[in-house]
Amino acid sequence: MPRSAFSRLWPVTVAGLLLLTACSGGGDATTLGPVPSAPSTTVAETTTTAAPASTTTTVARPTTTTRPSPATTLRRVVVDGRPQVTATPAAAAVGGQVRIEGTGFTDDTWKARQASLWLSGPGPEGCNFFAEAEHSVAVSAAGTLAGEFVVPYLGACRMSDSGGAVPVRAGVYRIVFACTACFVGEIEVTVGAVECANVGFTPNSDDVAGGIVAVGMTCAEAEGLVRTVGAQVGAGGPARVEANGFACVRTGQDDGGRGLPSSTFECTSGSKRVTFVRT
Repeated sequence: MPRSAFSRLWPVTVAGLLLLTACSGGGDATTLGPVPSAPSTTVAETTTTAAPASTTTTVARPTTTTRPSPATTLRRVVVDGRPQVTATPAAAAVGGQVRIEGTGFTDDTWKARQASLWLSGPGPEGCNFFAEAEHSVAVSAAGTLAGEFVVPYLGACRMSDSGGAVPVRAGVYRIVFACTACFVGEIEVTVGAVECANVGFTPNSDDVAGGIVAVGMTCAEAEGLVRTVGAQVGAGGPARVEANGFACVRTGQDDGGRGLPSSTFECTSGSKRVTFVRT
């Protein structure tokens, strides 16, 4: 379009208009009206590469967006009015270590010092089975429960006169904390302890080892170990014996007030464990 066309499109008045800018071209002076501002745009950084036949190719450089990882918040779960914990892992063998965490434990009942932790679940018919676990679980002032426990291998029937140890079997157990009615979660025991047959030392007598419970080994292996150790720890025998790579220690003694005198022994070798009662 010729410069004279701009003069016709943008007439200049004396009052009320902004000063126009004169643009020089040849001998004629042409004035242009106000130019609207273009919207601000952001242009991606580009790389220009020379192409054949003087062709310029523009390649957009990809951009990478880094998003922060979402914050992890422990979700509160309540069952039957009681806060619940999350167990990690959710399944473990006897002797395995499990971590539990939960929120909402604000009542002072949960904050008792040296509170006990049990697993309650499968047991013999008619047995209200509880197995007490070693643990480091505690509740903070804000009501967060956290800590670890070791899956026990022995328990007992509550409200029972038998008083004998009962092995923790494979199955699903409730996690019980602070009181025996306080169920706060669940854990699956994948590999339990096994109860083995008695081992006799003198035929037709009470010279036996009973209550044999094995963890991480067969009953044949456990009974063989008890036969070796039991022969050495009879009445008046030593409180500690080593045999077949196991260390066997006396953990309890009964003077026979309600029956025959007896001693309880525990033998360990790595993750393998055997307990028995020697009469």
